Amino acid sequence: MQASTLLSWRRSREAQPDFSWNRKETFFQKHRIGDIVRGLIFSSVAWGLLAVGVYAVYSIVLGGH
Repeated sequence: MQASTLLSWRRSREAQPDFSWNRKETFFQKHRIGDIVRGLIFSSVAWGLLAVGVYAVYSIVLGGH
């Protein structure tokens, strides 16, 4: 079972030739810094909105008593 998986992987690699020697990726293309920064900003905004929401609910609950 393991050998058949290995052979199918090998066939799929042979079907698609690797032309990596023709192109060189820069550091920023390889590591996608923009995607990482965008994710950090989105995560920070989401956590901030969650904090404001929790504070609003907490204020409403305490203000009602």
